[in-house]
Amino acid sequence: MADTLITRFAHYAADLRYHDISLPALLMAKKLVFDILATGLGGYQTPLGGKAVRFVTESMPGDAATLLGEARKVSAEGAAFGNGVMCKILGMDDSHRTASHIAAQVVPAALAACELYGGSGKDLLSAIVAAYDLAVGVGHAVRTTTRQRGVDIKGAVGTLAAAAAAARCAGFDPERLALAIGLATDMASGTEQYVYDIDGCDTKDLIAGFAARNGIFATRLVQAGFRGPLSGLDGEYGFFRAFGDGWDPAMFDDLGRDFAILTTGFKPHGGCRHTHQAVDVVQQILEGTPVRADQIERVVIGTYRYATEPSFRVAVDPPSRELAGLSIRVATAVALVRGSAWPDDFAIWDETVVRRLRHVTDVVVDAEIERAYPDGNGCQIELRLTDGTILRGRTPYAKGEPEYPMTDEELRAKFNALTTAVLPASVAAEIYQRSMHLENETDVGDLLRLTRVSAAG
Repeated sequence: MADTLITRFAHYAADLRYHDISLPALLMAKKLVFDILATGLGGYQTPLGGKAVRFVTESMPGDAATLLGEARKVSAEGAAFGNGVMCKILGMDDSHRTASHIAAQVVPAALAACELYGGSGKDLLSAIVAAYDLAVGVGHAVRTTTRQRGVDIKGAVGTLAAAAAAARCAGFDPERLALAIGLATDMASGTEQYVYDIDGCDTKDLIAGFAARNGIFATRLVQAGFRGPLSGLDGEYGFFRAFGDGWDPAMFDDLGRDFAILTTGFKPHGGCRHTHQAVDVVQQILEGTPVRADQIERVVIGTYRYATEPSFRVAVDPPSRELAGLSIRVATAVALVRGSAWPDDFAIWDETVVRRLRHVTDVVVDAEIERAYPDGNGCQIELRLTDGTILRGRTPYAKGEPEYPMTDEELRAKFNALTTAVLPASVAAEIYQRSMHLENETDVGDLLRLTRVSAAG
């Protein structure tokens, strides 16, 4: 094989074994599986989740892989697509400071591939770890240009990572794994126009499903004898030219030494990750001094520039509930009223009390926090009350970042909150235990079949 970025990565991913991976990286992979099952089951309960389930069962039938929440099998592409969509709907999937959201594309593709090709729990974990190394490396290189060009990074980079995960779960050798990633470079797609579409659309979440499905599709194409470009990343007209402005030839030189999966973060709140630091500070302030919304005269949020651009991230009057969750003004106002910013909390996004707070909130770039980004993603908030009192709070990191992690108890509480209406507590506890011991699973479909919904609520 030619010596390209894809082939270098493929040799690493194909040869990576469970015992080669550090215990912290394996634990993170297990937690990501557990967490994405929670967000997927939360998405299952939404209208869009129901639509995705109906579409997949009717249009993508089969007996290859398990559909989350249904415990029924469909085609591998169908399971990857449907589960990818459901895992993205709530927007509570993991978030990386420079590579965006990864799990909603990678984990559904890896699960479906393990069922399709007979991969074990150890294969699943190894594939997820390897896929994060690819996603973070490539994502860091294109994160600025994808935003400038209107590309949805989870559709572009997520497709490559999903293909890498699926190919590793399939047990591909380095050449076939490289061919799958090469094919994926020509399937990478997705724009962020959904943010600006005034009539509303579903592609924010469908894009995750497209990427997961394409990861499976790439492996099937390779099995059928199709070839992708081995220079699909760093070739003259490859991925980095199309989606970026350059790359570091040494970007994969540290593979196997520092596992990129350890740099991702979990989301304790609903809405865009770049609003969470503000929600954290609001909760910090309210814990020390309870405040009623009608006591607040002015709110000043200081954060990093990336959290304020494009304009939808600071929108005062977003046109819909879905877009409201992307605005730091709205998230802060909702948290001030409700004390939290769970997906259900955003139901009050346009009530009078929240609307008033949105309009008395200023968002500024804090010089110190801006200098720290992306190594930090902090925030400071100043609340000016009607009686002249000024309350302040600050955090250098959003909750859930590696430097400010969610505890196991908090992750389990998140899972329970998102699934209590559809899963008995005993089943939730079993899913946690099975997720934390994935290395013992010979059929990962057994874990997915535990998610079959019941009348728990």
